[in-house]
Amino acid sequence: MKVLSRIEDKRITSWNIFVEITIGEYLDFAMDILENNDLQRKRIKSSKSVYSLLKTDLKRGCVIPPLVLALTESGIIDEKTSDEQIVQYLNVNPQNLMILDGLQRTYTMIAAKEELEKECDSRNLNEFLGQKLRLEVYTGINKFGILYRMLTLNTGQTPMSTRHQIEILYKNLVDKDIDGVKLVTETEGKIKPSVKELKFKDAVEGFNSYIYRDELPIDRQDLLDNIKMLENLSRENTQIDLFKEFICSYVMFMEKVEKLVDTENLCFEEYNFRGDPFGENIIKVFNGSPALTGFGAAIGRLKDFGKLSSFEALNAMFEGLKTGGNEENEWFVELLLGLEKVRAESKKIGNGQRMFFQYFFRELFNSESDSYLNLYNAAVNCYQKYRSQV
Repeated sequence: MKVLSRIEDKRITSWNIFVEITIGEYLDFAMDILENNDLQRKRIKSSKSVYSLLKTDLKRGCVIPPLVLALTESGIIDEKTSDEQIVQYLNVNPQNLMILDGLQRTYTMIAAKEELEKECDSRNLNEFLGQKLRLEVYTGINKFGILYRMLTLNTGQTPMSTRHQIEILYKNLVDKDIDGVKLVTETEGKIKPSVKELKFKDAVEGFNSYIYRDELPIDRQDLLDNIKMLENLSRENTQIDLFKEFICSYVMFMEKVEKLVDTENLCFEEYNFRGDPFGENIIKVFNGSPALTGFGAAIGRLKDFGKLSSFEALNAMFEGLKTGGNEENEWFVELLLGLEKVRAESKKIGNGQRMFFQYFFRELFNSESDSYLNLYNAAVNCYQKYRSQV
């Protein structure tokens, strides 16, 4: 292994180390990377695919484009680190590397090695393992930086969905404390009744809606979808972990509104609901995919419109929230009545609920709205906005 050059990537605050290595050296630790970090698409197995042709070419000595990896341990390598120290660290700690671009090529090299081993041709095998391979290694990059770089590197392919990449990238946060917030995988009904817990799947869907500025499920991704999403991401600060900022901000909102409604003394029979209300308390209403995706899409759009600068600015607004209406619980009842109308009128109830919540949050946090920080007005006006769009 030999370091050829290093360039600072100022966009994601990382060093890009250009390394030359043999295929044999790379495959010695590649299996650990595959087992620990399945960050991209699944292996393509078709014998008619371009990767089948690449496998044949590799055995004949072809040169392939550099693979792109990320070293996720921060503070290990900087501008003062010598080439020898970089090589030593990479040799000793390959488990800290992630493949950002080149997963299929890695699988192809493994398959080529296995075929040569079965042929029992040591000469060809040794020639193959001795071929030169180049790696670009990003160092000290955080998870949002990894996501951003993965997506920009793979726009020319048919990549795993953004939502799936987010899910896999952050799956190690499940059941861990994140500034007092816990992401859990339990099915609905088993989740503990606390605003400090979010289902991981719902949090991922909400963050995906934030990235796409769209509360509705993304059924397919075409080139224009990806370009729009990358334009949104390009305006974000990659030095912070945006996913953590997103979920902590949402939990902070739930904690605040939980104090602004007395659901224990709320008698739902007085309001002539046609069936069971959408939820009987703040957790039932807001701790789920419809509200989280509505929140994500709304906050993303408000940022695009220049009405919000950051999650920090959003968090500061929470203290100004007020119930509005004539009674303390009136805003919550109005919200539930609106959701009941959505359930009765919508052809796709889930999508209707997501859109309803998106307008609720836009009304609530848009400083130019008549509903700004007024929960009752937001609950009333969001249904009117929703109704005008369906």
